[in-house]
Amino acid sequence: MAARYPDFQYLVDIVDSVIDSGADALLAGSTSMHDLMVVPRPVGAEVREMIAVRAPGSMRPGPAGQVRIEHLSSTGRNDCIDRPPSEAVPLFWRFVIEKYGIRPPLRPNCSDLTK
Repeated sequence: MAARYPDFQYLVDIVDSVIDSGADALLAGSTSMHDLMVVPRPVGAEVREMIAVRAPGSMRPGPAGQVRIEHLSSTGRNDCIDRPPSEAVPLFWRFVIEKYGIRPPLRPNCSDLTK
């Protein structure tokens, strides 16, 4: 989708950052009308909270030219921040760390393996 519609690239960047960091073992994701919905693993029978990364054309869009990331909670203490797409990945991790207490596992990069 992002290859055809570059406005979706920040969603790919977020997914890539989860996979590259090894956090795919800690987070589960799905899409809903292009929005990216993320919950901590293991996923129980009932989901009580989730982080939603709103896509262009979302039913709950942010301001034009901005990415909206929301924490949706069964307690009603929802949180929402809009930022430029260039800040999507750090903003996503801020939400994951603050809301779920999950930090991505540290993985050595390729240059570390050659030392």
